[in-house]
Amino acid sequence: MARYVQISNGVLRGKDLASDIDIYDEELTVVSGSPGANEINPIAAGNPVTLPNSGTYQGVELEIHLNGQKMEDGLDYSYVGVVPRTQVTFTFDLEVGDLINFRKVRDL
Repeated sequence: MARYVQISNGVLRGKDLASDIDIYDEELTVVSGSPGANEINPIAAGNPVTLPNSGTYQGVELEIHLNGQKMEDGLDYSYVGVVPRTQVTFTFDLEVGDLINFRKVRDL
């Protein structure tokens, strides 16, 4: 089994390559018309976005990517509510064509 080094919240950590197992990986697409499954309409900064398919998270295990670029907690988005959380707010407007990926991994 291979190992790698990762910086997590400013702390250098050694991890096993095979130890990350996806436990939640869902996408939302921002659309202009009537939203279907895993679609939402544009949302202004500061308004809550609910994770698709009843997704929940505790905190730092949630990764968010916007159009393939990793977002940073506190800079690009904020947690909403109490554990188990189901929503986040973004610090910028979500526009038509944006693709948001919500992902959680479990460290064994």
